[in-house]
Amino acid sequence: MALQLSNRGAIVTGAGQGIGAAIAQTLAAAGALVTVNDINPDRAERVADQIRQSGGKAIAVVGDVSNKFQCVNVIETTRSEWGQLDILVNNAGVVPQVSVLKMDEWDWTRCIDVNLKGTFFMTQLCSRVMSDENGERGGVIVNISSMIGVDVAQPQLSAYGAASAGVVGFAKVCARELAPFGIRVNTVLPGMVDTPMTQRRMERETAVSLPQIPLNRIGHAQDVANAVLFLCTESSSYITGTTINVAGGWSGESIA
Repeated sequence: MALQLSNRGAIVTGAGQGIGAAIAQTLAAAGALVTVNDINPDRAERVADQIRQSGGKAIAVVGDVSNKFQCVNVIETTRSEWGQLDILVNNAGVVPQVSVLKMDEWDWTRCIDVNLKGTFFMTQLCSRVMSDENGERGGVIVNISSMIGVDVAQPQLSAYGAASAGVVGFAKVCARELAPFGIRVNTVLPGMVDTPMTQRRMERETAVSLPQIPLNRIGHAQDVANAVLFLCTESSSYITGTTINVAGGWSGESIA
């Protein structure tokens, strides 16, 4: 069965590179009308242009998801351009890598603000639009969290782990609250995925971590994008409030 999203309005946050870019490109290839959001204007426009060059439809909208007013602008620009909002992918995130003994308050706060509070802002604002305007069509919200903090613990990622676990808990409650409006909420948990954001950590940890991954390879951004596409289509219409691990079998139990 082909996974299609013809003319569905979609926002992907943090879509200027890595996993977010792959998600935006994959949704567009399936027919979605994609808003590429990123805090970096050059990255956002580059991904949107790549989508358009491939025959898809996309716009770039700059915005910091930790700022509610900027979130409103992203959403209103999307509605103005596409005429509807059907899909939200909360992907924006930062990954401070520092020991809890040395972490300063700014590192902690920034991570929670972007990864968790940004997910709250975008979910709340988009679900209001979806519940008011979409009727029986409802909507789809997919959060990109992480295995870190949920099923796997890694040193120097305490803030990231806390935010990731928070996103999972938040999504489960939202799934219950928003189900009467036809809005499905699910979360994808990537494991070790090779992206620009994780490259420095990959160089340091791949030799140690690879033997712990049953499928014996590091993930690609496209692996995550494929799972997100499934969750955005009618093929997953009976799935909400769940998490999908995209980690090659990696888990806390697989760590010796």
